[in-house]
Parts: sequence; structure tokens; C-alpha cells
Amino acid sequence: YGVREAKGLEFKTVIVLDFFREIPSSLQKPWRELVLGRATQDFEHSYPLVATFLKLLYTGVTRCIEKLFFVETKSSTAGDASMRWLTKQVSGRASYATRNNINDVEAMSMTSDEFISEGINNAELAQAAMDLDQSQMLLERSIWCFEQTDIIELAAKARIHYSSVLFRLEIQAPYDEKSLNDLAVIEIRAAQLMESLTKEGLFFEVLNIFSSVTPFLSEYAKEELEKRFIRKIRLAGREE
Repeated sequence: YGVREAKGLEFKTVIVLDFFREIPSSLQKPWRELVLGRATQDFEHSYPLVATFLKLLYTGVTRCIEKLFFVETKSSTAGDASMRWLTKQVSGRASYATRNNINDVEAMSMTSDEFISEGINNAELAQAAMDLDQSQMLLERSIWCFEQTDIIELAAKARIHYSSVLFRLEIQAPYDEKSLNDLAVIEIRAAQLMESLTKEGLFFEVLNIFSSVTPFLSEYAKEELEKRFIRKIRLAGREE
């Protein structure tokens, strides 16, 4: 929701994104003077638009029931001054806010179950993605979500999937440019990854790796990997 669209609604957690950065440049310094208590008597007359942004800010802040976050993706005069005021301690009074990095803000605004759901969703999207770069990005997100929970098995599974995607990205160059030593390393790494993926039940990625490395494999290596992994996966699929 934008601030105006959220008027009349309430939420347990509210994140106000880039509010201060998006205040017009002509009002950045006047906003700073107001926040830091240096506004002159004719301030309201000189800068009437500041009142509009104050009303918007009030609307956004009062949508919150429990947790309120200000997230600024880029420094600004108004934002820096506002953060100074919000985090300042005055004569025994605690500050109104604390400063955190963006990952901490997200971690505080989501429950463990929400992180698990988001992690699984990103892992499934990575599985379906046609582009490997997109899969890599989605799995990075998935791993981070799982790391915010106590379920280390999910993070480990996502890391193995991530390692496989990175490996497939590495071997995208034409196979005839690889030296014999490179080809031997590819065979070994493929076998190791396929073993780890099989243990985690990531059979779709085992098939993906095999398809990707087939042009690099000797006939012997291809036959062994097919016998050890691929035939079993295809047989299990038929039985289901």
C-alpha cells in the first residue's frame, strides 16, 4: 500500500519506505531545520508544502499497531536529520527508535513460519526458473530465509541446490574449449554433486546436472552416472 491507499487501515507491522528520500529537494533542508528545532517563526509561511508531508507521515505512522520501521535505501538530508532526532536520547529518556541494517529490519518483521514459507517459495521458483542466473538469485534468497530459522536442514538442502546451479553456470562455455584435465574435474564434481543431490531428494536437479555435463563426459563416465543415478530416478518415477 501507498500511504494514501492505507488510510483507514491498520497493520501489526508497518514499513515506511524511502519517505524522507522522496521529499522534494527544495524541502530537504527546511525539513532538517524543522526536525532539529531550528525553524524560524515564518517557517510555515515560507514552506507550506512541509505540512503536506507531515500529514502524510502522520497517516503512515498511525497505521501501525505494534512495529514501525523507516527504511531508507539512500541517504538524504531529511532522512539523516530525522534519524538523528529519532535515535537521540535526551535527559534519561530512551530514544524513539534504534538504527538497524535492512536485513535486521526484515528479520524483525517476519515470523519463523513466514521465513520458512518464503524460503520454500523461492526454492520452488528456482526449480522452475528457465534462467540459471534467476535460479541463483532465488536460491540466495531461499538460503537467507532458512538461515533466519532454527531448521538447518532446509538451509543445507538449499545450499546443495545452489552449489549445483553455480556448477552448471561454470560449465556453460563450449565444451571443446576444455582441457582433458578440466574434463576430468567436471566428471568428478558432477558425480559428487549428483550424490549429494540424491541424498537430499533433489532428483530434478540430478537430471539437470546430468543433462548439462553430458557433452563433457567420456562414454565410461556417462554410462556409470546413468547406472548409478539416472536409471534409478527414472525407474522410481515410473513406479510412482
